[in-house]
Amino acid sequence: MRRRDLIGVIYGAALALPCGAAAQQAGKVWRIGHVLTAPPEQGEPFAQALEQSLADLGYVQGRNIVLLHRFAGAQVDKLEEAIISLVPQVDLLAVWGNAAIAAKKLAVGVPTVFISIGFPVELGLVASLAHPGGNMTGIAAEAALEINGKRLQILKEIVPDLNRVAVLRDFDTRSWEFEWTSLDQAARELGLSLVPVDIKSPDELEWRLPVSKRAGRRPSL
Repeated sequence: MRRRDLIGVIYGAALALPCGAAAQQAGKVWRIGHVLTAPPEQGEPFAQALEQSLADLGYVQGRNIVLLHRFAGAQVDKLEEAIISLVPQVDLLAVWGNAAIAAKKLAVGVPTVFISIGFPVELGLVASLAHPGGNMTGIAAEAALEINGKRLQILKEIVPDLNRVAVLRDFDTRSWEFEWTSLDQAARELGLSLVPVDIKSPDELEWRLPVSKRAGRRPSL
């Protein structure tokens, strides 16, 4: 499925949450807050894809919906600011990545669709993948903690003499505590040592990766 189609299906389904009352509120223009964890130059194609996909489903910007895009970046405080500013204005929230965590805390009662966040059950965003409950639903980038162990297993199969694996960790992500525990357990079972490389912003990737290579470590994950 193309990215545009995927986004359209997700948001079209999500609109059924507030729009179930549309029959009683003919002519209402539904307001959707859209929070992206990217700057405008990177997030704009996703915003445009969303608008076009919703238009294909009959939800047209400025006619029966108003889309309020927020290009908040990855910093937690900026994501929270975006959520706080949108909550009083919208009928529905659509959030990317870690913005879902801010929405869980700050958008109680507002129907929310999350995209591309890992381990939504472990993070407490939903009760289960089959029956999310509450006001949140969406698509998980990582559904189970066992996935990281599988990645290590594949690396070991590709490089049989592998013994140390560098792991890039976004330490602003709440999932890392239980994710690391699962990953460390899988590493021990495979006879591997993990070398954490912590980053706080994409800008640090450029100098963190060369350091790992000079140290003879193999970046992973």
